[in-house]
Amino acid sequence: MESNAIEEHLKQVEEAIAEVEHKEEEVEGWLSYISLSTAIIAIVTALVGLYESQITSKTILTKNEAVLYQSQASDQWNFYQAKSVKAHIYTVNAEIYPDKAEDFKKKVAVYKKEQEEIKAEAERIEGLKELRNEQSDHYYHIHHILSFAITFLQISIALASISALTRNKKFWMGSLVLSGIGAIIAGYCLVL
Repeated sequence: MESNAIEEHLKQVEEAIAEVEHKEEEVEGWLSYISLSTAIIAIVTALVGLYESQITSKTILTKNEAVLYQSQASDQWNFYQAKSVKAHIYTVNAEIYPDKAEDFKKKVAVYKKEQEEIKAEAERIEGLKELRNEQSDHYYHIHHILSFAITFLQISIALASISALTRNKKFWMGSLVLSGIGAIIAGYCLVL
């Protein structure tokens, strides 16, 4: 009878070993899914980070252009003011020297015409400045949103690592949810 008990015990041990091996295969398969998903999330994070860097550069460049246009507009307004002062001087001279009034009035007319041209150019440049400021603000808004997307994606990678270390699928599911949120936010920025 002892031989039957031993055989029964050996059979139970073999079944237990087979069950453990099966569980290990399941865990190893599951860990490969974690590894693959983490790699994909890391690639998406890198691409979103690259896009965010490009948006940041556009923000800075368009703001710099706005500052340059503001400087050019200020130069035009200074030029406009100089023409105004000269026109005023010739207007006063026309009153002081009536015998040369016609020549002074012609010069005043020339300066007034130049003022109109300068004013139009200054206003055109100010329009460009406003456009660049609006573009820069738009890019900054996208940059801000992308920062949140990257944060969600990075936390997602950390959760996937915790899931692999603890063998807890809940962390992996949380990782997938956060990476999905991050990807949706980044995708939203592509249409802005």
